[in-house]
Amino acid sequence: MTLAFELAALQRTREPQAVVVDARRWAQHVGLLSADPDAADVFSAEHLVRRDFQVRSTFLSLRRLSSRFQTERHVLVGDASEQPESLPQDGWEYLGLEDAATAAGWDLEDPETTSRTRWSRWSDRVSRTRK
Repeated sequence: MTLAFELAALQRTREPQAVVVDARRWAQHVGLLSADPDAADVFSAEHLVRRDFQVRSTFLSLRRLSSRFQTERHVLVGDASEQPESLPQDGWEYLGLEDAATAAGWDLEDPETTSRTRWSRWSDRVSRTRK
């Protein structure tokens, strides 16, 4: 299986690195889709997310991934409840983050505390490096 996460979906998980490590147990290729490659790079570095690919979320990019990674399934885990228009109808499946998280046992961040929690984690890291 080739498993692609939309950056927004992976950002909503409590432990992005653990999610990707878990996904690698049953997916041959795991990567990110993002309209902002710099944001995806920063997020991956910050959370130590190892990805096999990173592409923009376009029809053509997903088609190329299908050709590059010839696996039995290609699945996009996204943040929206509806399948994006850029997803090719043949060869790709769409799975909403909530459904994927429930099936895999991944924890999601509470949307109301996400910003505060991330700020707290960041300030903890900064204060540890200063000591």
